Amino acid sequence: MRFIGMNEKTIIVSLSFLFLFAGCSIGQLGKSPSKIQTICDKEADFHLEKGNWDEAIECHERIIQEKPNFALAHYHLGYAYGFKGKHDREIEEYEKAIQLGLRKFDLFYNLGMAYSEYLGDYDKALGIFMLAERMEPNNDEIHYAMGLAYWFKEAESEAVAEFLKTINLNPRHIEAHALLGEIYFRREQYDFSKAEWERILELDPNNEMARKRLEEVEDLIHRKP
Repeated sequence: MRFIGMNEKTIIVSLSFLFLFAGCSIGQLGKSPSKIQTICDKEADFHLEKGNWDEAIECHERIIQEKPNFALAHYHLGYAYGFKGKHDREIEEYEKAIQLGLRKFDLFYNLGMAYSEYLGDYDKALGIFMLAERMEPNNDEIHYAMGLAYWFKEAESEAVAEFLKTINLNPRHIEAHALLGEIYFRREQYDFSKAEWERILELDPNNEMARKRLEEVEDLIHRKP
């Protein structure tokens, strides 16, 4: 993420995921079965909603055999493949759904996430995220996803702009505050960094990682001449 060494990248990724699993954000947007429009058939929908991925794959493949141009079934199939870790198939099915004319925010979001998280193709991901952003320009998670992609591309200024949009839309977005805190820290903008860690602790008083980072920033501020 950004122009930093690999060890620091690993630390920051770990930091982000610590916040993610603290239960203070929706996490991986689009990866919630409740957000899927379930109109394939009752059995396929049931397995998709329950997270029975093998059964969901089997049902949707059967539907596609009968109706090869059923775009939503391709999307749902890709969604299930994603949870099975078969990301090449996930992307293939998402792109097929788009080719067949399906235009859903979460479809484009998930496709962008697959390119970003699993293939590391951040330029491709950003192009797809921009299409999703046109559909829902006030969705905080699409701006956060774009910020992450820019961060991995080492485009720090663009990343900051997207993280600021994220917290403008959702002031409680802990991950965006955390990454801004890290970027400001690296830029030696310690007062701005401090403000981000303090905001996280307002939102999640038991967040020990944020408390540790705040102490480090405050120590540096006190040392300044």
